[in-house]
Amino acid sequence: MFNNEIIVSVVDDDLGTAIFFHEALRQNIDGISVFSFTDPVKAFEHFTENNENYALVISDLRMPSLNGLELLKKVKTLNPKVRTILMSAYNFEEEELYQQYMKEAVINSTIEKPVTMNRLYQRVRDQLDVN
Repeated sequence: MFNNEIIVSVVDDDLGTAIFFHEALRQNIDGISVFSFTDPVKAFEHFTENNENYALVISDLRMPSLNGLELLKKVKTLNPKVRTILMSAYNFEEEELYQQYMKEAVINSTIEKPVTMNRLYQRVRDQLDVN
């Protein structure tokens, strides 16, 4: 990997979603390398090895072994500059931990599933523009 690579990763335990988001972002947003993971532990391992090049992590909320809130907290602890998007089909706004993480900027943005591609591209571009 070269130093100016900008990495965006998609973490969703649903393989179809992970592949779909990966291809959609790769084909429609220039200047980024997209990685997708169905295993949040493997995603975090990749992040740990490449965290200086990461710009954005998009994570589903509900996943086995490591949920999206836990994953994004670990990401921000390792590199606070990385932007994060939490996505879910569930109403999580009432959860205390979610509210705390929004205040602490562990979560920078959210996306409700099902996601329209235009909304996905806009959220990703908004977060990349912050860096």
